[in-house]
Amino acid sequence: MSKFFPKAARVTAFITACVAAGVALFGEMYISRINGRLSDLGWNMDGSIDSSDEYCTELKNMYEQLCILGVCELANTDSSGNYVGNKYVKSDLLYYFDYNGYSYKKTDDGIVPYSDTFDYYVSYTVPEIQADETVTDEETTSAETVSGEENVHYVTNISSEIFGENKTEKQRLDALKSKKYTYILRTGDFISSQMQSSGTMDYYSYQVAEENGKLRDVNESYPENYLPLGGWYSDSYGRYVFNFCNESPIKFYEYPENTEVGFTARREWVDLESNTAEGSGVYYSTLPICDMPDYVAVAGDTEGLTVFISPRESYFRSLTGKYNDLWDVYYETRALTIKCGVLALVLIAYLIAAAVVRGLAGEHISSFADMIPCEFYIAAWFLILAGSSEMKFMYWKMNEASDVLNDDTGFGYMVLGAAYAVMTGVAVHSITHGIKLVSQRKLRSSFMLPKLMNKLSEKYLETSMYETRRNRPAGSGLMRRSIISLAAFMVSAAVLPIVINEQDEAYLIVASLICGISSLYFIYSQIRAMLLSRDLTKLDRRITALNRNTPFEEEISPLSELSRPSDMLKNISDTVSDAVEEQIKSERMKIELVANVSHDLKTPLTSIISYIDLLKKTELDDEAMGYVQILDKKSQKLKGIVADVFSLAKATSGIDVNMEELDFVRLFNQSLADAEDKIKESRKTFKINVTEETAPVMGDGNKLYRVLQNIIDNALKYSMDGSRIFLELTRDGENIVFTAKNISSYPIDFTADEITERFVRGDKSRTDGGSGLGLSIAKSFTEACGGRFEIQLDGDMFKAIMSMPLINKEESEEEKETI
Repeated sequence: MSKFFPKAARVTAFITACVAAGVALFGEMYISRINGRLSDLGWNMDGSIDSSDEYCTELKNMYEQLCILGVCELANTDSSGNYVGNKYVKSDLLYYFDYNGYSYKKTDDGIVPYSDTFDYYVSYTVPEIQADETVTDEETTSAETVSGEENVHYVTNISSEIFGENKTEKQRLDALKSKKYTYILRTGDFISSQMQSSGTMDYYSYQVAEENGKLRDVNESYPENYLPLGGWYSDSYGRYVFNFCNESPIKFYEYPENTEVGFTARREWVDLESNTAEGSGVYYSTLPICDMPDYVAVAGDTEGLTVFISPRESYFRSLTGKYNDLWDVYYETRALTIKCGVLALVLIAYLIAAAVVRGLAGEHISSFADMIPCEFYIAAWFLILAGSSEMKFMYWKMNEASDVLNDDTGFGYMVLGAAYAVMTGVAVHSITHGIKLVSQRKLRSSFMLPKLMNKLSEKYLETSMYETRRNRPAGSGLMRRSIISLAAFMVSAAVLPIVINEQDEAYLIVASLICGISSLYFIYSQIRAMLLSRDLTKLDRRITALNRNTPFEEEISPLSELSRPSDMLKNISDTVSDAVEEQIKSERMKIELVANVSHDLKTPLTSIISYIDLLKKTELDDEAMGYVQILDKKSQKLKGIVADVFSLAKATSGIDVNMEELDFVRLFNQSLADAEDKIKESRKTFKINVTEETAPVMGDGNKLYRVLQNIIDNALKYSMDGSRIFLELTRDGENIVFTAKNISSYPIDFTADEITERFVRGDKSRTDGGSGLGLSIAKSFTEACGGRFEIQLDGDMFKAIMSMPLINKEESEEEKETI
């Protein structure tokens, strides 16, 4: 398979993939830029205007002009077209238009705004006024008596052919709405439009006058491709305040600025003089002019205002041209982006497949890249992710500085495309190199940081600081960290409100540093506590393993605070294991020695007994025959001792034990029956108490019989003459217990442990009798069969207790049925 991936093909694929990916990535960004440009134009697929910044700004300016023109000039025009309002308000209107650069011209019909973008119609319907009512004012340009008819004054830049002659207000508006597809219409205090809402809401805040003469805040929400209503008011200080979509209120004044009332009207705050306590002087305070006691605001009338705004067809044509040009660029760029993206993905897949196949075939050759640690590639990925965002930022900044969409040189594109190609190359190389390391099983060894940390740890383990810290109790370190951690938490909790609310930059920096350091130490202490709890768990498992005498392979790090206790526990475990092993070895050697000696004694002892038997058959005088009888008696005793020692050695070593199921009650009765002759000769009374009819146990029948025999013989030999011997066989839970009690015929000056030792007799003054192995054999045989044997002493009362676990017949039957 590796022959399909030659080196030349891989290099070519790598370079081509980098270039294609660079083009595709930048093409995707370029497409997003085109989409943003289309959005900036405010074009909808249904042909309506949306909420582009340029369009919305011009629309709001146009609306503001027309509303102020309607309520300020048209509302104060008589039927002859003459302005009859305040001349200073009219001059402020013209000044405001000039100041903002609004185009207009003066005609016989009044002020006519000019716009290349919008067709408009603004009118004001003067309310019906009683006949012969005269409007006079010293500051007005003229006075007029108005008839009882309703007058409509309007200004428009729309051809009169649409209106016709002698049309009513309603007819003119119906004609406008039928001729103009896209428009916004304000009639009185209502906004309407046939356009679909953009769905994004905008907000406009302004003040209106209430009936009590005070001002009230109004928050108006509306679709951003529509317009707010707004409003206006006048006040008792001679101000006219207009809020028609403008960012801040627009103020016109009834009086010229160089007069006292004009100066007062233009003030926002008033200085108030107040008398203090007698002899303390005078102090001054300021108050907003709208909060003055004599301030009165009057709501401006907008009921008669009508504003119609519609984009011109020329605007649609220019917008359509830009729109179509951008769509052509969009389709071309998208096609190129898709082709390059697919090509890059195919080539990257080819390179990855080549890396996998060559890795499995083991064809990777060491190169300079193998010397670069994996941390470099991880850092490269972070730089790629951060660099892509930085590239986007540079791209948008470059577009802000110049119109890149109309850039003929394309130098900026080539630079950014090359940067993306380089980043793609680094990413692809890191992927293929990672596959190489995984296939060679060198991924872990290629990291530099663990190696560096190991070297630093090795150096640290050689320092005196480590020894001092290692010999320090873990509890003291934990207590110290806990106290400091608690203090750090309290400091963070105390400083956090300062960080949130502090306005002073210096205090904010200091508080942030304190809060950050305290928080970091708190986190550090909690991590140390978690690591310590993990090591405590390991130490607990080590103690459990030591208690159960099972191996424990998990080690605690030398850098841990529990490394010293762990090492000490390990040393204790090793010492105990060595001691136990040495003891077992010594015990085994003793057993082997006894067994070997016993075995070696059997052959000469058998010869001695044989020769004694021959001497017994020979005719000897009485004295010699007495000596032969003594030799016979002693040799038989020696033979019994050797047999006991040999049996004891085999039972202790665990050999020669044949386990089988037997009835302990029956075994006890048999032992008692076999000892009947001895009991009669002893002239001692036996008290027997057996509470169970049967007692199934697992054990070696011969050895358990020997145990019972030895206990009964021991009671017969060493009990007081004429005394009673008590034998009991009872059940205690899951065990059958045999107890033999008797009064000793000699003072008991030994312990329960001593009497079960080998070759120990209770009556040390006696030279004949037992070998001192009876009870030792009983204990060894009982334990070899899984039972328990103990001696209890109470004054001269001697008690031998033997217990064996019973077999649960019900469980055994259930197990057989299950099987």
